[in-house]
Amino acid sequence: MAAVTLLETKSVSRNFGGLQAVSNVDFTLQQGEIRALIGPNGAGKTTFVSMLCGRITVSGGRISFAGKDVTNLPAHKRIQMGMAYTFQITSIFGELTVWENVALAVQQRLGADRVALATETNAALARVGLQVRAQQIAGDLAYGHQRLLEIAMGLGQKPRLLILDEPTQGLSDGEVTSFIALIKDVAEKTTILLIEHNIDVVMALAQRITVMNFGQIIAEGTPDEIRANAAVQTAYLGG
Repeated sequence: MAAVTLLETKSVSRNFGGLQAVSNVDFTLQQGEIRALIGPNGAGKTTFVSMLCGRITVSGGRISFAGKDVTNLPAHKRIQMGMAYTFQITSIFGELTVWENVALAVQQRLGADRVALATETNAALARVGLQVRAQQIAGDLAYGHQRLLEIAMGLGQKPRLLILDEPTQGLSDGEVTSFIALIKDVAEKTTILLIEHNIDVVMALAQRITVMNFGQIIAEGTPDEIRANAAVQTAYLGG
């Protein structure tokens, strides 16, 4: 079966005053793929994915999703099209319960169907292992559990594309192992774009890896190809 392009950018750039954070990036993500985006701090990764999901505007270039030009589409419209993004810094509603946080995300998709809302909220919490904490106030969760809650909120939207920004930050070793299993399960129906510093997680999950440095893509390939790439070793992997 021929590969289907889900997300594509052409010459995407972003300037902040005199600083060019992202410069003329061409990027293609295939439907059903688990892709990792890696690079040193300040490489432009979060700026790039923020443009993908509509949190910030592009300074130049074009973004298409599911065959449609979304360059100037606001973030909530991209969510409606099936794009979900979990933040590097948690974006939960701290005063609400864990269950209510996920229910709000599910409700954006289902509307007022209370039975379906409850069923899918509970299912999303079960997938990340938080069902036993459903009635806990979200702001009282440990940081790692807040990250898992945010993933549950993303899953509750049943996205075509799930973008995860540093999802394992704050997780214990055991939780990281569970996270890897979770993402492999989710990827059976959802395309994954993973921004992650934990190289073991990247190598365990990614089918292909894109490496950024100084706002540009410096390499793309399979995990084995990236491990062997001299430019990546110099820029990121410490070789």
